[in-house]
Amino acid sequence: MKLIAARAPNRLYASIFLSLIVCILLTVVTLSFTLYSSFEKIALSNLYASEKNSLSQTSYGAKSMIENSTNYALQLYEDPRFDRLLHYPSPGSAEITAALNHLNTYLNVNYFFHSIYLYSKSSKTFYASTPSYVNAVQSFEDFYDGDARKLIENFSSYKRLAPIPRAIPVQTPFQDTKTANVYTFVFYDLLGQSKELDNVIILNVPERWMKEAILSLDKDQTGSTFIIDSAGTLVTSTDTMPFLANLQNKPYVNKVLAASDSQASDYFVDEVEGVKSLVVYSKHEVTNWIFIRVLPYETILGKIETMKNTVLLICFVILLIGLGISFFLSKSLYKPIDKVIVRLNVLMKEKHTHLDKWKQNFLRQLLHHSANMKPHDLEKELQELDLALDPARDYAVILFVIDRFDSISRQYPYKDRLLLKYGVMNIASEWFTRLGRCECIDDDEKSIAILLNGRLQDEHALIDAVHNVQNSVEHYLNLSISASISQIGDRLTEVSDLYKEAHQQLGWKFMVGYRCILHNRLHGSDAPAPFIYPAQLESNMLETLKLGKAAESKRWFGEIVDSVTSSPYVAYNMLFNQLAFSISTISAHMDKSAGRRADYDFGAFINQMHKLETLQEVRMHFCELIDQLCFGFKDKKSAKHDSLIASIDRIIQQNYADRELSLNKIAELLDLSPAYLGRIFKQITNKSLPDYVNEFRIVRAKELLASTPHSIEEISQRTGYNQSTYFYKVFKKYAGITPAEYRQNASE
Repeated sequence: MKLIAARAPNRLYASIFLSLIVCILLTVVTLSFTLYSSFEKIALSNLYASEKNSLSQTSYGAKSMIENSTNYALQLYEDPRFDRLLHYPSPGSAEITAALNHLNTYLNVNYFFHSIYLYSKSSKTFYASTPSYVNAVQSFEDFYDGDARKLIENFSSYKRLAPIPRAIPVQTPFQDTKTANVYTFVFYDLLGQSKELDNVIILNVPERWMKEAILSLDKDQTGSTFIIDSAGTLVTSTDTMPFLANLQNKPYVNKVLAASDSQASDYFVDEVEGVKSLVVYSKHEVTNWIFIRVLPYETILGKIETMKNTVLLICFVILLIGLGISFFLSKSLYKPIDKVIVRLNVLMKEKHTHLDKWKQNFLRQLLHHSANMKPHDLEKELQELDLALDPARDYAVILFVIDRFDSISRQYPYKDRLLLKYGVMNIASEWFTRLGRCECIDDDEKSIAILLNGRLQDEHALIDAVHNVQNSVEHYLNLSISASISQIGDRLTEVSDLYKEAHQQLGWKFMVGYRCILHNRLHGSDAPAPFIYPAQLESNMLETLKLGKAAESKRWFGEIVDSVTSSPYVAYNMLFNQLAFSISTISAHMDKSAGRRADYDFGAFINQMHKLETLQEVRMHFCELIDQLCFGFKDKKSAKHDSLIASIDRIIQQNYADRELSLNKIAELLDLSPAYLGRIFKQITNKSLPDYVNEFRIVRAKELLASTPHSIEEISQRTGYNQSTYFYKVFKKYAGITPAEYRQNASE
């Protein structure tokens, strides 16, 4: 009481002094925050006006795109050179060729368009000019752009000459179809009250038209600008969002869609991809598109934030100075008393620490050697250490083990792990005290033993208490623990036997899994069935593993594990060690036979396997090994095929002018049989090697026809053909036109 009275004046002085500091600090902070908020609103308003003007200029790009597309559509529709394509059911081949050449000219002289389609209802035919390798004349049913057919069939659902964002197929020379992002404009002319289309002109404008318009007005690139339609679909791709992505799942986009119905443009501050940002939007009435501009809030108001943080830092420094002055004044006035109190606390702590150590040592001895101790000596030790255990009542040992201890050891240093165990002991003591007297024992680095003493006949209450401990430890300490409950004993000398029973039961955790509760009623001590190693199942697994069949190999592995379900942990340990050795032997043998260096560390695999605590984890560990080995086998096989194709390409590039170049000669240069080379090349590329050689020669012939004055006869000789007539036939097959026609088209 005297100590408390001595400290009272000092506390009052410190409280008054600290209150003044806090009042001054709150005043400064309040004024600073008020000024900052006002300036922030003004800055946001000015920035909104600037960004709105930028979005309006971006919308001019959409308006320009619509006007240009309309003008070109009308120009194409009124061009007499397309009359026969559009209005005749069966135009001549010469007329088709001339019209298509003219259509290609339209496409080539104007980079504004990606492709142009003409559709004639009379012939039910599409005439296409595209940069891709497609047939320029296709029937309605066979047209490669399926969405274009749907546009014609459902034309009334779309506004005429309004941009329709689409992803259209683009075929490559190697028959590999890709896609291109475009805005499609559909032009048609309905006569009178007709509701059926006659002829249609479809213009596909590349997405880059709008992206370039956006980039031209966002040179500093401090934010992100994109466009969505009224359904929330993205119509301009960004670095993080693909074309035509549905953005309705993003809260800020939903807010824009809801607000744009009543207000054409506005701004708000919201979280965008986890970053506080300013969102400015403007709606374009013609296209019904919404232009959105997102600016990181930190970029906008960085200087203001810096000024605010500086003011707060100054206030904090003032507070620290005031606290420091108060601390030193109090310390100088009451230093002698503080020394006495500190000394008393040290003595009390030392006494408590030593007593705890003596108790823990005695309880550990009790767990391991109680059967060898005399009852009289035990009672004497209990009295000296003030342990409230009643020798006349029942005893039980509950053993708690921290799950995933290897991961916990990496996550927490030793001192932190001691604190976690101390927390588990406190929680366990709180719950088990309700059932009787209990003592918590620090058994080893990952386990805690509870010695429970009392009337313990209610088995369900005991299990419920273990459940409650597990739930509380998971909630407060974020740890998973498993438990093993011994049988009930009636003498203190039986504690070591109870402990041994609980410890042996923990072996079942490997099969049952984490956060389990093990006791003799569920996991009896019956002798397990004899373990017989499943040699045939192992052989089946290794055979499928050598073939690179991961799914089948994992299925056989599952059957191996299931065949020993009733065996104890030691049997599983022997089984998995043998399986790891067998797999490593097979892998080393396959690498050696293929002339490769082993690239998997089986030592690390086995070391990690022994750290795993449950059967399910070991299963997953082996399945990952099987997947990795099978993938490695396939990857090495793929690399071999890539090397073969590269060698063939190099031979063709160096010898394409050689008239003797053939499958047999290439096979001879690669030291392979022609039959094997032809078969493996067909499997890899889906085309024959002679066709591959001819395609390369025709590509080279096209280059010579377009860029040199050599005669067609001389070009056929230069590209490896003996006869010009055969050259004409092959060129027509792969190019679709004759060499003379190709040269004429290239010169126009």
